[in-house]
Order: sequence, then structure tokens, then C-alpha cells
Amino acid sequence: MFLNKTKLKQLIKSSFRWEGLTVGRIYDGLVVAGGRWITWTEDGYIPNWIKAAVMEYTGELPKQGCVFKAKKDEPIQYEIAENSLYDLPEMKRKCRYAYIVTPVVIKDQHSQVRLLQQNTSGSILAVPETCCEIIDLSELGDENAPSGPASVSESGGILLYKNEHSAYAFTPLDGVRDDAREIMDAVFAIDFSKIGEGR
Repeated sequence: MFLNKTKLKQLIKSSFRWEGLTVGRIYDGLVVAGGRWITWTEDGYIPNWIKAAVMEYTGELPKQGCVFKAKKDEPIQYEIAENSLYDLPEMKRKCRYAYIVTPVVIKDQHSQVRLLQQNTSGSILAVPETCCEIIDLSELGDENAPSGPASVSESGGILLYKNEHSAYAFTPLDGVRDDAREIMDAVFAIDFSKIGEGR
């Protein structure tokens, strides 16, 4: 697993409280997902702390082939297990568009936005900085560093990191403030692939 334990636990808690937390034992692994993010961990490599974090809020883990959605003060809802959105290993096989995490962060009083650049077109996406901060290579253990971020679509609809046993996907921001848009337009002129990996 290449995700920061503390930050992922915060995501799990926040999703459970607000939009709902989706958990499934599907696609040969454990899927845990919120409104803007999805994780997948291969069976046999699921850290106990992830299971414990899910159990803390939902009270249970799904049986093999089952998916449920849990939300604070609401009964658990069981869902259809087949959902290609959660099949991160298959999504990784279809990824054709690589992105560079640039060093550009736009801050205001309430949030921080990181800019990503598509390797070939140079197009710029904005993502919440928390989506990038959660990557923590000190948590790898015996695993390799993940490849990514990459996307199936040129528009970067969902961005994905994956290594041999786990994956993490998230969605970019739909819209940004006008001043952030101006910065994105200016950054488009820079080719970050010639500068390096950004960070």
C-alpha cells in the first residue's frame, strides 16, 4: 500500500459522515471508495489497519462478491457488485494518458489545488492537493512504487495510481475559480516533462 494511513483514515471518516462510504470485496480485492476517490487492494495484501478503519465506521466488512454503502445515521445499503468504476486493475490496463504532478499549487484561505499536466497534449488539470498528499512511498513495505497518475480518457476523467497489489483513483475538480483558471492557462505554456517529474 502506498497511501498515508492517517490521510486515508481521514478520507474514510469524512466519506462515511457526508456522501457515504462504499466498500466491496470485488475484483479479487477490497474496494473502499468515497465521492471523489477509490482504493483497491488485492486479496492477501490488505493491511489490517484498512480493515479496522472500515470496521470502525461501518461495523462490518463485506463478504466476497458483495458491495455495500454506509453513511452515518443511515442503514447500510447493499449494492450491485458489478461496477466497472471500481475495477481499478482493469482501468489501469486501459490507461493511455500519463500525467505529470507539477510543482504548482494554488492556495487560498480554504483549499489548496495542485496542477497536473498531460504528458503529450500539455493540457492542465486541477486536483485537490489532498489527492496528491495521500501518496506516501514510506508505506510501501515490500511493494514497488506505483505508476501514475494516468487516465483512460484524454480529458482525465479519473486519474489512477497503481502498483502490483494496490491502486488509488480520484477525480479532478470540475471547475476552478477565475484566478486559478488564469494560472492554469499560463502554466499550459510550460512543458513539465522537460523539467522532470515535478516532485
